[in-house]
Amino acid sequence: MAFYAFKLVAPWVLIINGRFTRLSYLHSQKIVHRDVKTENMLLDKSRTIKIADFGVARVEASNPNDMTGETGTLGYMATEVLNGNPYNRNCDLYSFGICLWEIYCCDMPYPDLSFSEVTSAVFRQNLRPEIPRCCPSSLSNVMKRCWDANPDKRPEMDEVVTMLEAIDTSKGGGMIPGAQPQGCLCFRKHRGP
Repeated sequence: MAFYAFKLVAPWVLIINGRFTRLSYLHSQKIVHRDVKTENMLLDKSRTIKIADFGVARVEASNPNDMTGETGTLGYMATEVLNGNPYNRNCDLYSFGICLWEIYCCDMPYPDLSFSEVTSAVFRQNLRPEIPRCCPSSLSNVMKRCWDANPDKRPEMDEVVTMLEAIDTSKGGGMIPGAQPQGCLCFRKHRGP
């Protein structure tokens, strides 16, 4: 069975059509992936997302203090994980919000910052990737809710799927508001480091 790296072939519609229910399923089984990132989302030939790399995944501890801190990939780690605080499956929602931004912008989060700079800026200064003006407010709201600094304010994955499915994709695939001129940050030729 052939798989393709998600970020290389992900048309916008895949985000909207409920394919992210895989993460909802993991959470329903009390599994925390702990390394949600685009590189760990694969597509098969039928465009079904497969979540990969369960190397740091674990069953969610009944006591959040039992979850190991600083687990995952820099740039996708939730604030509570970066700071070594207790956490639960909501850390995956933070990472998912970063993935939404990355898929929309075709860019990597914080490419020019070191581990200590990201840790400090994300946790202490509430740094998040900059959302382009052309991003539909409905999508930017999902991103912002997912990467809220307070893990208790993040939505459950089922709610995120519902919010994504509700986004109107009839005008420009949900990418550009009707009155937005071309040349938006999202469509520059060079992206990333």
